[in-house]
Amino acid sequence: SSPHNRSNQPLQMSSFTNTILLTHTTEHPRAVAVILGHLGASQSTMQRYLEWYRRRECSVVTGTAPPARFMANASLRSQARQVWSETAKLLRPTAPSTPVVMHLFSNGGAFLLEEMERVLLEEDRNHQGTRLSQDDVQLIRSRLKFGYQMFDSCPCYIRMAWDTTDLSKSFPHPAWTSTTANSTTTTTTTTESTPPSGSWRQGLYTWGAACALTTWSLFTPWSLGHAHSFWNAMLDSRVCLHNVYLYTTTDLATDA
Repeated sequence: SSPHNRSNQPLQMSSFTNTILLTHTTEHPRAVAVILGHLGASQSTMQRYLEWYRRRECSVVTGTAPPARFMANASLRSQARQVWSETAKLLRPTAPSTPVVMHLFSNGGAFLLEEMERVLLEEDRNHQGTRLSQDDVQLIRSRLKFGYQMFDSCPCYIRMAWDTTDLSKSFPHPAWTSTTANSTTTTTTTTESTPPSGSWRQGLYTWGAACALTTWSLFTPWSLGHAHSFWNAMLDSRVCLHNVYLYTTTDLATDA
C-alpha cells in the first residue's frame, strides 16, 4: 500500500457466530465507508467490497450480522457497537466535511443497520459491550447528515413463505444460468432454448432457502414480531436522509 494508507487488518475472523470486521485507513479520505454484508457473507467477499471503496480513496470499515445470531433472533447490539467504534476511530482525524457513506446488502446488512441506528438513538448504558461515548455518537450522526445509505438488494419483509413460482430469480448465481455473450452490446442474455445446466442446483437451493425461512419463522414465533418492528424501523428511520435503493422487479422476495 502507499505511504498514506494503512493496510486493512482483520479485527475479527469470519465465523458463524462473529461479525466480519475489516478496516482500511486512507489519509485525507473522500469519505468513510461503512459496508454491511449480506447474511452469510464470507471474509473474502467483504474484502472484495472493501477494495471497491479503497480504490476510490475512502477509509473503510466492514461488518456482518452473524448467521447464528440471526437464526436465534438474538440481539446484534454488540456487533453494532463494534462497527460504530471502528467508524469513529476512522472519522476522528478527518476533516469536518468528510461524510459517512453506508453500503449495505440485503436483509443481513439491514438487520445490522437497524441495531446500529438504535445504538445511535438510544445508547443503552446498561448493555454489555463497548459503549460509545456521546462525542462519538455526535460525530457519527453529524457526518451521516451529509452522507448516504445505499440499500443494495433491498431488504424484504420476512414472511413464513413466499409464492415460489419464480422465486429462483431471487437467488441468482452465474453457475446456475446458461448464457451467451452478445459481442455487439457486451451484454449477457439468457438462452431460452437451452435449459440452464445448473437448474437442479438452483431449484434445490431455492426450495431449501424457502423451507429454511419458513421453519425459522415457525419455530421462533417471536421472529415474526421482530419482522414487523424491523420493517417499521426502516420506514421511520431519519438517521440519514439520503437513501439509494438498488433492486430488481424480478426479485419476488422484495415485493418490488
